[in-house]
Amino acid sequence: MEKINPVLETIYGHTSVRHFTDQDVSAEDEAAIIRAAQMASSSCNLQPYSFISVRDAEMRARIAAISPGSAPAGRAPLLLMVCVDIYRLELVTRRSGVEYTKARYLDNFLIGVADASMAAQNAVIAAEGLGYGICYLGSIRGAMEDLRQWLKLPPKVFPMYGIAVGMPAADRRNPVKPRLPMSGVWFREGYDKDAAAASIDDYDRTMRESGVYEGRHKPLEACVISEKKAREAGGADPDSEYGWIEHSARRISSTNPADIRPNLKQILEDAGFSFE
Repeated sequence: MEKINPVLETIYGHTSVRHFTDQDVSAEDEAAIIRAAQMASSSCNLQPYSFISVRDAEMRARIAAISPGSAPAGRAPLLLMVCVDIYRLELVTRRSGVEYTKARYLDNFLIGVADASMAAQNAVIAAEGLGYGICYLGSIRGAMEDLRQWLKLPPKVFPMYGIAVGMPAADRRNPVKPRLPMSGVWFREGYDKDAAAASIDDYDRTMRESGVYEGRHKPLEACVISEKKAREAGGADPDSEYGWIEHSARRISSTNPADIRPNLKQILEDAGFSFE
């Protein structure tokens, strides 16, 4: 029998919340959420991340307007902006009188992304454990130049995503989504390509039968498609077997600039990051 405790119940019950009540997030709970974030593991204890709380309604509305996916920022009483923060480590090297050599390399940026993500997930589990709902907002990266100005970010601070936090509106809460079969993401002693392929087919059936994609089909016109796909699209209805495979494939083959953010590397370099 699988062991269950309150922490596992919180994790297993996670779902994105996009609509909230008018109840505020108390200052005490907000501090507890950030404290939990700080207790995440960190490479060499460098802690290259920062959280910025945004409660101002006008600022949240401005961020919510970045894209449809950012809308929860305007509905939640608290928006946490999760940032990769290399600026603070620059202060460390300056005070020590040495050069921040590692800042030139891609690995340094990846450490920041990994540590910020682990801290963010700790914050999310803490928030949900306190009874709040959350929604990660990765779409905010579509306006990073604006965000850097709005949030007064110094060089080498990157707003990776936002987390909308609030009390879930009971009548608008989404059900917990199924995940890929464990056999497709958990291998023993080495990667199992056959298990990965089988899990995709199983999960596609599960998600197709759930009805989660009704009214949410991604347009095929924005995708780069193969000759075989073009022939299929010219015959049978390409949406007749629309499930996780088709939905995910269309998402990651989109040529829409809002989906691929082709200028992101240049924006990051302009913000002082380096990727040698």
